[in-house]
Amino acid sequence: MITYKVLDFTIIAIGLMFFVGVVSFEFNTIGFSEQLLQIPYELKQFFDVLIWPLVILLVIDLTLKYHKVKDPKKFVKKYWIDIVMLALIPLFSAFKFFKIGLSLVKKLKALKMGTKVAHKTKKIAQSNKK
Repeated sequence: MITYKVLDFTIIAIGLMFFVGVVSFEFNTIGFSEQLLQIPYELKQFFDVLIWPLVILLVIDLTLKYHKVKDPKKFVKKYWIDIVMLALIPLFSAFKFFKIGLSLVKKLKALKMGTKVAHKTKKIAQSNKK
């Protein structure tokens, strides 16, 4: 019984730290215009990696709970919120990844346009010399 409580408190603690990181560094993603908590940017990587121990602990927690119940229907009925929470964390992480990916795509498009403009300018300059 004490194992479950320690695991629950650990999940809550890591979840709160993860939330602090989201509020601090991903404030525009959740609809804020400025950073709510002033945390040094050097700690961003710590908060980015924090999701993986949280996911691992949630998987362990659900595994222990399933072994305790041993009936899939009862398990889903009793622990549906834990299952949803575990499913949503990687989903929201994927959104963060796509956000980074979209930013990279926009930068590459801008670079492509800049290269085209430079190439066209060079062609026009060369045709004016002739």
